[in-house]
Amino acid sequence: MVKVDIVNEVSNAAAITKVKAEVAVDAVFQAMSRSMQNGERIELRGFGVFQVKPRKRGIGRNPRTGKEVRIPPGRTIRFKPGKHLQDIGI
Repeated sequence: MVKVDIVNEVSNAAAITKVKAEVAVDAVFQAMSRSMQNGERIELRGFGVFQVKPRKRGIGRNPRTGKEVRIPPGRTIRFKPGKHLQDIGI
């Protein structure tokens, strides 16, 4: 499923135009994006939780040369599915 499919589903479910549905979907994605950039946790009951977690620094290897490369610490996004998604076998 891609963004266009989500827009179509929202348009059909809410009985609104696709243009309005696209604006709504974009607004939701932008709000989620801003929250995660601020390190906030997003909990969608029944669906799951998006959480920003720190990533440790480490040492990796360049596959072409075999030379060691330092990997700086950073942040990554983790998703934990909610009970409803787990119950349907996803």
